[in-house]
Amino acid sequence: MRNRIFFLTAILMAISPKMNAQDEIQKLKEYIAGSQLVIYSESSYVTDNSASAITYVNFCSDGRYHYDYEGSYTVKGTQNTTNRDNRAYGAGKAANSGDWDVLEYEKAYYLEITDPSNAKTYYPIDIQKMIAGKWKQGNVTYVFAPNHGVCDGN
Repeated sequence: MRNRIFFLTAILMAISPKMNAQDEIQKLKEYIAGSQLVIYSESSYVTDNSASAITYVNFCSDGRYHYDYEGSYTVKGTQNTTNRDNRAYGAGKAANSGDWDVLEYEKAYYLEITDPSNAKTYYPIDIQKMIAGKWKQGNVTYVFAPNHGVCDGN
């Protein structure tokens, strides 16, 4: 895996001086199109309370995205009360879709997400993490799977 990351990074760096920003943006769009990003978050195992959520974001080749979210939690009663052994539970689901694009700003690349209300959000793209396919930040695990997006026609 490490060799694959090094090889792909070396290729990108070798061709970068010869490519302009538009070419690089197009390559990133092609890499992202048809892919799926899975985001799994979990709370700490140290406490009696727990929560977890999983989100699937599918990037379609037509510039649309679709996401599905499922989350749940459990909270134990407070320590010094009669309800300390009681628990509260909850779960939720959500789905949404909108448009995605790749933009360049000051020599960095960003994923532009436009939600159904036309609000735009920008996420920095870490190409090395995308190529690696899996990374973790705190209690959140990300898995990027090229060519595994679930879009209409797949």
